Amino acid sequence: MSEAQLHASYGDASADVRTTRRLIDALRDTLSVLARRARDTEAAHLLRLRPGSIPLFEPKPAAAAPTLEDFREATDPDGVYSESELLALFEEAHPPDTSPALDRRAARNARLRRRQADALARMEASLAQDPSREHPVDGWFEPAITARLTSAGLTTIADVIELIERRRHRWYTAVPRLGPKGAQRVVDWLQLHAHALRHAISPVALVPRRQWQAGDVAPAPSVEAGEIAIAPIEALRIPASLDGSKGTNRADAGASFDTDIRAIFAWLDARSGSAHTRRAYRREAERLLLWALVEKGKPLSSLDSSECGEYIKTFLADPQPAVRWIARHRGERCFAGWRPFAGPLSDRSRETARSILGAMCEWLVGEGYLAVNPFAGFARVAAPPVFESATRSLDLAQWKCVLQSVERAEYSFSEHRDRLALLLAYATGLRRAELAAATTDALSVGRLPGVDGAVWRLSVDQGRGAPRTVLLPPVVVEALKENLALRGLRDPLDCTEGTPIIAQARSGQALTPDGIGKIFKSIFSNAAAFMESRAPGTGRHLKRASTHWLRHTHSTHALGHGAELREVSAGLGHADLSTTSLYLGNEDTGRFLGVERLIRSASTVRKS
Repeated sequence: MSEAQLHASYGDASADVRTTRRLIDALRDTLSVLARRARDTEAAHLLRLRPGSIPLFEPKPAAAAPTLEDFREATDPDGVYSESELLALFEEAHPPDTSPALDRRAARNARLRRRQADALARMEASLAQDPSREHPVDGWFEPAITARLTSAGLTTIADVIELIERRRHRWYTAVPRLGPKGAQRVVDWLQLHAHALRHAISPVALVPRRQWQAGDVAPAPSVEAGEIAIAPIEALRIPASLDGSKGTNRADAGASFDTDIRAIFAWLDARSGSAHTRRAYRREAERLLLWALVEKGKPLSSLDSSECGEYIKTFLADPQPAVRWIARHRGERCFAGWRPFAGPLSDRSRETARSILGAMCEWLVGEGYLAVNPFAGFARVAAPPVFESATRSLDLAQWKCVLQSVERAEYSFSEHRDRLALLLAYATGLRRAELAAATTDALSVGRLPGVDGAVWRLSVDQGRGAPRTVLLPPVVVEALKENLALRGLRDPLDCTEGTPIIAQARSGQALTPDGIGKIFKSIFSNAAAFMESRAPGTGRHLKRASTHWLRHTHSTHALGHGAELREVSAGLGHADLSTTSLYLGNEDTGRFLGVERLIRSASTVRKS
């Protein structure tokens, strides 16, 4: 059968013929490796042959030949040819169905098919076995693939799986001389034997993050052999006896939620004002819930004060056993290797956990879910740090150096994009997640008292409540229009919906928050090197800088140039003026004109 026929008869109807073709290739690879392991050279060769390469030889049926007398009447009615000449003409016009050459070809193909079937039977009888994660790769992959895997230190199948889950879709770049096609063969084999290996590679591990679909991010199962395994809170399937519906610290008043997980999500919905805050709150609640279930064997709503004290003072300081709680590598929540900790928590981090969990339990008491707050009355783990904006922001000289480090006489797209990101972050004080999410849809144009010309605004979604608005000085708008032109776009207000303001160089898609962070780390590193080259020791401060430093710098510089505390606080999205007042040492107009002057004065590249 042809590959198309095989796919039509036996393949996955939801996929195309390439899926069946890859499956056939994986089967041939496996059979050939098994034969080489048994030192059966003949079988290794025969089983590597592509299906259909030994066709059944069936000559086309010949048309019915006339009798010799009919042929004579049609060909030589006048009797010109002799008997032997007429026979020769008859055989030429109507050759026999068989010949020595055809017989030899058909016999050879039949022998090859028999030998191939015998080789397959030998493999099935003596070598068929399931692979195991502990098996060495040289027993399962072709010699060329094996050599490349082992040169990268991948000696077992488990090593290959771990690398794929850790490095994801471009895992093969860590293996010398292994390209995308060879990597696909390895992945196809692992997927073929997923049941035997007791591990299915997550589909999101095989594509870039920007191509993930909501349905692809399916967390790993959280129950194994009746025990609760470590898994994200959205993947937990907790037995009814541990779900908190009968917790010993439950209040008599009827709450609108009846289990610990529902209570946690209700608290997150009510108290987390932004995506960043929600992640931080979820992380602490998730850790406590998992610790209660796995280490104490009880629901969160059954923990008492002594156990909560043990959690904060002992467990968070050193989560043990480490193999259960601490991740070996940074991983997405949907991967099997996810763990809730990256390592022991510092005193400051434990104090943050105590504060968040205490607030959560206090809210649950107020909602009638918990009888008492088990975290109430706990002493601080560490004194709150004194925020000094000068230690986590840039002074005017450092800002000038950073801005000059990204300016060029001529820009590549990436260089221009990085400059736009720097100007936007400094002018608005946006967080890196907000920078990544900014699109042209959120832009608008209006007027501002005391400012000549149109004023551009950017609406920022805060996750809860009304979005806030930040102002874009003309220098930022100019940079944005130039960057859009490099992408083949024109007026920012006429772009298609969802057009990112800060885009990837290749695809034009939005950058992730981590991608934004990498841009600024590179900018600050280059600026620090420039400062060090001019005066050794002056670049140390910049080496520590991160994206959030520009938020502090924006606030400090804006307040220093006459902007009102209330307006700066609104632009930053602070819920309390006391937070913004930490940046202190007239209105929107002062904030708007101040950052514009600072950018213009620091810039060294002027347009002709």
